[in-house]
Amino acid sequence: MRKISVVLIVLLLIPMSGLWAGGNDEKAGDDKVVFGIIPSSMSDEWNGYSVENFKYAAAKKGVEVVVLDPEWDGERAQNNLEDLITRGVDHVGVYVYTPEQAQDFINRANEAGVPISFENTKLVGSISGDIVANVAFEYYDFGYEAAKYISQTYPGSKLFYVRGLPGMGIVEEYMRGIEDAIKEFGTIEMTVYRDTSWDTETALNATQDVIASGEKFDVIFANNESMAVGCYNALKDAGMDGDIPIVSTGGGPTGVQMLKDGIIQATIAGPVSLQGLYLFKAMYLYTVKGITPPETYIEPPGVQAITLENLDDNIPWAPSDDLIEMIGGLDSW
Repeated sequence: MRKISVVLIVLLLIPMSGLWAGGNDEKAGDDKVVFGIIPSSMSDEWNGYSVENFKYAAAKKGVEVVVLDPEWDGERAQNNLEDLITRGVDHVGVYVYTPEQAQDFINRANEAGVPISFENTKLVGSISGDIVANVAFEYYDFGYEAAKYISQTYPGSKLFYVRGLPGMGIVEEYMRGIEDAIKEFGTIEMTVYRDTSWDTETALNATQDVIASGEKFDVIFANNESMAVGCYNALKDAGMDGDIPIVSTGGGPTGVQMLKDGIIQATIAGPVSLQGLYLFKAMYLYTVKGITPPETYIEPPGVQAITLENLDDNIPWAPSDDLIEMIGGLDSW
């Protein structure tokens, strides 16, 4: 498997101040290294595969991983941080959706003197305090690639965007990317969008409402593959399945099967496997070897439109040594 170079972008934060001993000197070889991970929910496929890749890399290096699952409960996630601090873990990794959420974790971790890193959401210019690494895709890229694919594949179409929930900064970045691509290619228009709670049921309801309203659309872009299922079911109930193509985001095992089953025609793939591996690499090198990432913000590669025709180009989500090789191994930047 080919090796892909990581895209690193400067994150302007308060410089590391020597607050954490692990970042200054190489950790003694006899000390057991323990990392704490706080996901949003292990029931979420995207989040779950990130953690599985993190644990896979940790096993390679003999690092113990404590995963405390808040199951979408923000207050419980904060309690999990307190638990990890009490346990004396060497470094905490947190999956976040908003800079505001991240800031609460930063304040407490800095106060306790525990190194902290983040994944999933780009925090550039939106936080203060000390963090080691921020590993995240650009949501803008997903929106741009989706609208680019639709513009090139379905010119003249009217786009129905089935969005997730605004207010987290995610949908907003998707919209920027979509609008830029529509303007750049000039072959489609977005005629309608509806907000959902990121799940199958609310996506089904949103699609049914638009169908009932009589608003015209020729193609659907759904913010994730669970939502795409709801869109498909609504189309099927209305006798429109097969007439309206659906594009989604993801590229994991569920999405690949949906492509094969004809439920979606394309997915804008992002290899969350690499997100989890980069998070572990940053935490490991900092904690064990005293090596800070070259830049705080680490953007994994691989966002691309995947269809049945180029399915072999999709970067897998399942952990493997090949994926570790793709990020340049675990021992140096």
